[in-house]
Amino acid sequence: MLRRAIPFCASRNACFGLRHKSSGGRRPKKKTYHRVAELDRVMELRKKPLMILQLTSLVQSQPHRSPLFLRDLEKNVGLVRKWAFMALIDKHPSVFRVAGTPPSVSLTARARTLAQEEAHVRASMEPLLVTNLRKLLMLCVDCKLPLQTVELVGPQLGLPSDFKDCLIPKYPQFFRVRCSRGRDCLLLEDWDSTLAVTSRETRYVFG
Repeated sequence: MLRRAIPFCASRNACFGLRHKSSGGRRPKKKTYHRVAELDRVMELRKKPLMILQLTSLVQSQPHRSPLFLRDLEKNVGLVRKWAFMALIDKHPSVFRVAGTPPSVSLTARARTLAQEEAHVRASMEPLLVTNLRKLLMLCVDCKLPLQTVELVGPQLGLPSDFKDCLIPKYPQFFRVRCSRGRDCLLLEDWDSTLAVTSRETRYVFG
């Protein structure tokens, strides 16, 4: 390994030598990552139902219940995901149906029935979802949470994916969205002391 002394003058009468260590031209070792087959299978199994739900929501969101034309699919999901959705449509004929000229995709009769039942269940659960979201905000400092955080825990609370548009605006007496430190946050508008009670305390009082 070569070392070269470079003169360095601290003053007019003193001169020192600094030595620079050479790396010898060696590159740092490249990290090696190993794939886990079991984990890959789990992720693939999880990805398929999510894609089916996404495509179902996309079909249902068309105005006036019009079908989703395949030529417009790229505008909604992009070129890469378009082909993934096309393969998904072919693999699930019991959920999606392709017909017409130009070709369009729609839900089968059975899938529409299930979607309607799901909508009724969600509507009946809405008061419970609102209560759970209020309790969550009551546990937070200043009774607020970033919307991004609410989106992460939303599936565990049973919130729909579009809760920002379909749920929050319906209850302005409870929720408000405000920008805080550059992030959109969900704020609690009304504190309800009856919700600040544990299930055990409720059973003790009313049981």
